[in-house]
Amino acid sequence: MSHDELRVIQAGVASFFGRPMATLETLGSARCAIAGIPWDEGNAGRNGANYGPRSFRDVSSWFFGYNAEGDFDLWDEFPTVDIGDIPIMPPNAQKTMELIEEHIHAVRMKGVFPLSIGGNHALAIGAARGAARTVKKMGYLSIDAHLDTADDWAGERLTSGCPTMRAAEISNVDPKNVVVFGVHGWLNPRDQVESAARMGISWFGGAAIDRQGLKESLAEAIAIASDGVDGLYVSFDLDSIDASAMPGTGTPEPGGFTPKEALYIARELGRANPIAADIVELAPVYDLSGISSRMACAVAMELLSGVAGR
Repeated sequence: MSHDELRVIQAGVASFFGRPMATLETLGSARCAIAGIPWDEGNAGRNGANYGPRSFRDVSSWFFGYNAEGDFDLWDEFPTVDIGDIPIMPPNAQKTMELIEEHIHAVRMKGVFPLSIGGNHALAIGAARGAARTVKKMGYLSIDAHLDTADDWAGERLTSGCPTMRAAEISNVDPKNVVVFGVHGWLNPRDQVESAARMGISWFGGAAIDRQGLKESLAEAIAIASDGVDGLYVSFDLDSIDASAMPGTGTPEPGGFTPKEALYIARELGRANPIAADIVELAPVYDLSGISSRMACAVAMELLSGVAGR
């Protein structure tokens, strides 16, 4: 009997999907580097996303690389490593964003796809900045129940309510290539709708997606974000998924995407050839069942399968 057949799922030291640990200096032939970002400061919702990367690592041991329906092994086709956690400084959002930016930039310069596991959505501010430095012109597509187009929060500009606005302000990002997909619920204030309109940011509401159809709406969103750019950054906020399937998040919203819809979206995002991505707002403390962490892992697997060309 082989070692693999004897493997106990719950045994061993947890890494992202059981992938080898690596550093920037030891990436080797890896095509993807997954990093944890346990950042939770400046959070406009419930705290707890700083435990997201640790829970994600633990639960990811339940996901094999082989996909029976597609008859392919993701890790064979898309060699991936766990590059550890980006060091964060809870008292200093500016320094933390700089550390995130430098990490994403460094991974990209190695020719490797960076996937960030959060952590609250503010981390996308640093990550998008780092990715943007590696291309001439970048688009930004966020899957989110919330616009996140606040100019600031009582003067603070690096919070979870601001990543879409901060992305639109990057010098080589045209706001016309910034899109939010899945907006719904009662936590999208008028001033954020107005600021999105002022900047020229596009967004797709849940009701409009239902009317047009998910497939058609998502294709349109990807086309807008990708129009004329050299690279696309994608951000997947797990609160876009219906609260019944994603209770373990800072701002759970009823009426979001079903699990099947979320996995379809993730695969299509990967197929859009992004240069970097994040999956954010996993707060496992609110979900003792662990289903939210499993949902986050499944989103990652589908997204990476899309990037791998599947």
